[in-house]
Amino acid sequence: MKKLRLVEFFRRGDGTKPVSDWLEDLDEARAQSVAMGVKFFEEYPSLIVPTYLFEKVTTHIWEIKVHHGKEQFRLYSFKDEALVIAAVGVNKKWQKARNADLALAEERRTEHFERKKAKKKGSKEKMPKGKI
Repeated sequence: MKKLRLVEFFRRGDGTKPVSDWLEDLDEARAQSVAMGVKFFEEYPSLIVPTYLFEKVTTHIWEIKVHHGKEQFRLYSFKDEALVIAAVGVNKKWQKARNADLALAEERRTEHFERKKAKKKGSKEKMPKGKI
């Protein structure tokens, strides 16, 4: 099936991916449920995704919702053009999103865009200044 959205995991400056680390700490069945939930979200056949799968929780942070039996998992994410970047993964135990998880997602969002901006600026500085 064709993907309508692409989810990537946030990558720190040192290349590590905290959401991947979180997934590795889950048992196989739970990690598989999260992976299948993300795949379903990517392939959902409508441009408008229902709120039981994807919902805006702050100005810039969205949550991808995944269920495994009675358990709920959340990937707090942000958008970067056509990408959805999963920044924080949690086993949801509270009715509302915890402020610490949302703050961490926002911090990672800021880091992502600062690194992207610096990379873009660096590539412009390396371009030769001659005739094209």
